[in-house]
Amino acid sequence: MARKKYVVDLTAEERQSLKQRLQKGKSSARNLTRARILLQADEGLTDEEIATALAVGVATVERMRQRFVERNLNRTTKHLHRPKH
Repeated sequence: MARKKYVVDLTAEERQSLKQRLQKGKSSARNLTRARILLQADEGLTDEEIATALAVGVATVERMRQRFVERNLNRTTKHLHRPKH
């Protein structure tokens, strides 16, 4: 298996923050899915395993890994403004 370019390695504080977000359940479904992706990636699951477990595309998991590594946790899981068409 090829080594991942973007490896999610959460700090204890980041992990706790994501778990609290899931427990509260007050975030959007998109943000909760992002939190689950990051937690599972931190546990060492493959992109394919995460995608199957969460019913998302592998590309979605790959993007979340990349965003987490290139940005900080808050910007990764925060709902970004999407222009309406």
